[in-house]
This record gives sequence, structure tokens and C-alpha cells, in this order.
Amino acid sequence: MKGIIATTVTPFDEREEVDEVAFVEQVRYMLAAGVDGISVGGSTGEGAVLTDEELSRLCALAVAETDGRVPVVAGIIRNCTRDALRTAKAVATTGVKALMITPVHYHVLAPGDEGNFKFYQKIAEEIGLPIIIYNVVPHNVISPECLIKLADIPEIVAIKQSGGDIHKLAEMVQQCGNRIIVMSAVDDLLFPTYVIGAQGSIVAPSAIIPELIVEQWQAYLRKDYQSAEVLHQRILPVVQAISGVNFPAKIKEAIRQLGRSSGITRSPGIEPTQSEKEKIRNALVAAGVLQPNCVSPTSM
Repeated sequence: MKGIIATTVTPFDEREEVDEVAFVEQVRYMLAAGVDGISVGGSTGEGAVLTDEELSRLCALAVAETDGRVPVVAGIIRNCTRDALRTAKAVATTGVKALMITPVHYHVLAPGDEGNFKFYQKIAEEIGLPIIIYNVVPHNVISPECLIKLADIPEIVAIKQSGGDIHKLAEMVQQCGNRIIVMSAVDDLLFPTYVIGAQGSIVAPSAIIPELIVEQWQAYLRKDYQSAEVLHQRILPVVQAISGVNFPAKIKEAIRQLGRSSGITRSPGIEPTQSEKEKIRNALVAAGVLQPNCVSPTSM
């Protein structure tokens, strides 16, 4: 569970049903870009609004398409231990190699360090698959202190540190980096997080520009820091353009502008505004992946 684990979007058609053909095409594209793994049903994939049946089907499709070349990771975003276990049991039958589990995200249910520990411990004991902790919920953070305890659970193999907090990532590397893998999800600071010890990333821009994310990681591995910094400057505008509210729809818009199928978001997600579309287009041009004289999103 190291390197670039690319995050997939979930393409929905006009009826808000999963477009399986577009999903498989996306996985195929990511494999061609040289990713080290595929993440299904995370935040980028709108995992919180997928049924167990939909998530399991997507995982099965990804497992079939990857055919053992890279691991497939299933996102679990549920609001209680019972539901998370139910979903984990469903996807475990599809051949995924790991689960990426988000802490409870509804703010009044945040259980604190002890409750979070028991949440992950219970799932680990009952499912037995490797677990990546997805540390993304701002009001239910997995603290470095809690992670020290969680690292004693054999199934806890990694943490995806999100929320833009490079300081917490550094602290986690310092305290637990010799026991579990720390993966970066500090999207706008990937290169610096690699330097301080992150062993790869699981980030939203990998759904849009997996080639650049992979290229930067490989530059870092061969100690070509100048190239990694240049790539940072190309990746950053894309990160900035998709950040904020309604971000799955912005990711899908960026993919669409690059000529690939991405579908719509499931309601209440909405289509990006014209201003947001223009910002995305300008970011893709700045990244060097879209020609400045291409068709404007106003005419699409």
C-alpha cells in the first residue's frame, strides 16, 4: 500500500445510476498511467452515497479490470460500526486487497479517541483485511495519540492523512512511521509530504491527472527534486480549482474537459457554475494537459 493509489470517481448517468462502462474505462486509463493502486468509493467516488450493492459492484469491476496488477482498495464511509461492518463484509467478497475506512462523519456521533479505537478494532477483528485509516473528518480527527494505539492492531497498515494538515502528517511519521505507512492526502503539498516521510498518496487530483501525480512520485523516488518541484507547480492549480464545496462535481468537470467520460454527481451535488468551469479550464491549461485554444466550456 505504497506509491500512488489513484482515486476513482463514480460516473452516474442522467438517472443517477452507475455508468459501469465509464467506470471501467477510467480504471483502464489509470492503469495505463502507471498507478500503484486503485481506490473505489472514497470521497472522490462519492462513497457516502453509494449503496453496499453499488460499491461492491464497482469493486468487483475494478478487481476484474486490474487482474492482479495493482491492489484495489474499497472505501467505507458509514456512520456507525454496524453499518461499516455490513459494508465491509459486502466488499470483502469482491477480491479487494484493503479497506479505506473513514471515521464516523456526522458530527454529533463523534466518539472521541476511545470510541474511534474500538470502531477500527471491531472492524479489523471481524473482517481481517488490511485497513487504511482515512483521516479526513475535521470534527472527528484520528489524533497522533490515538494512532499510536491503533498501530498495535495488525490489520491497521496505513493512514491517509488529509485535511491539509502537513504538521499532523509530520507528527504521525515521527511517532508511527516505523510501524505503519503514512500516505499523503495533503493535495496541494504532495512533494513536501514525500520529503518528510509520506510513502505515497491517495488524492483527488489523481482522478484527473494521474500521469502527473505518478510522474512526480517517480521523480521523488529517483531524487530528481527539481522535476518534482516543477510538477508541483503544474499540479497545484488543478488542486486549487477543484477545492471547496461540490468538489466531486468539479473533479468530474475537469475529467470531462480532458475528453474522458465522468458522468454527473448524485443529488444533491450540482453541476459546477460557469465561473467554476472556466477556473478548471484555466487550471488544466496551466498544468499543461489542455491546449489554451481548445473549446470553451461555455459551448459544451
